[in-house]
Amino acid sequence: MAGTSPQGKSLDFSVLEYDNYNDYILSFGTVKDNRYLGNRNTTTIIVQLGYRTTKIPYTQEEYRKRVDIALEAIRPKALHSGLFGDGLSPTSTDPVLLGFKSRELLNLNKIISTIAFTSYISTDGSEISGYIDLDMSWRNCIRQALKHTDWTAVFAGRSRLKPMPHHLSYSNPRYNMVRYTDSDNFLVVHHHRFGLMFMHRGDHKMITVGGQTNLYTGNAKRSMVYSPKFGYVVFYDHVVRKKV
Repeated sequence: MAGTSPQGKSLDFSVLEYDNYNDYILSFGTVKDNRYLGNRNTTTIIVQLGYRTTKIPYTQEEYRKRVDIALEAIRPKALHSGLFGDGLSPTSTDPVLLGFKSRELLNLNKIISTIAFTSYISTDGSEISGYIDLDMSWRNCIRQALKHTDWTAVFAGRSRLKPMPHHLSYSNPRYNMVRYTDSDNFLVVHHHRFGLMFMHRGDHKMITVGGQTNLYTGNAKRSMVYSPKFGYVVFYDHVVRKKV
């Protein structure tokens, strides 16, 4: 399915088949790559060098542009309907919701990149927690990606932000489940000394989330807020030096 966008670029709707750039790049890999290389980064490099297809894969920046153009073509009103935070009640005093709202535009414009840590108790009594790339979460909602967070409902007070297995990290000790997944903006790093960390894809700055003071502490501003509905939420705001 092809066409031409108002920007003069041919429309490529195939990019909408993937949740993120990593999935797009890995789609060019082969069964043998997965079997023998055993490393997704190696597969990614081989694909980007053009050894797996006659078509040169998009760069990450071009991929994002293609996604935005395709979405604008099929769902123009959804993309220009304003910010999710606009749905927050003018009388709301919830510190967590106000925290989300104050960061939304800054993240979407790549001025800052925010990771949020949140937790909740599920109906079976298990405590679920995780780290979430807020910019990716908002964009996934716009794209209506599989199992996206309904941010309209979050700001309207009908739902709360809950970690899911595809987020940066997901932990459910009751079922012995811990998962880590790279996002559009961050790579998961397990440091031998400082534990779990995240590296921003654009400027390669390391974000430490353990609360301890170290040489990476200055790369993100850590702030904790509390509300009766959301409990404690920790924001890690990283000022972006180079756009992804």
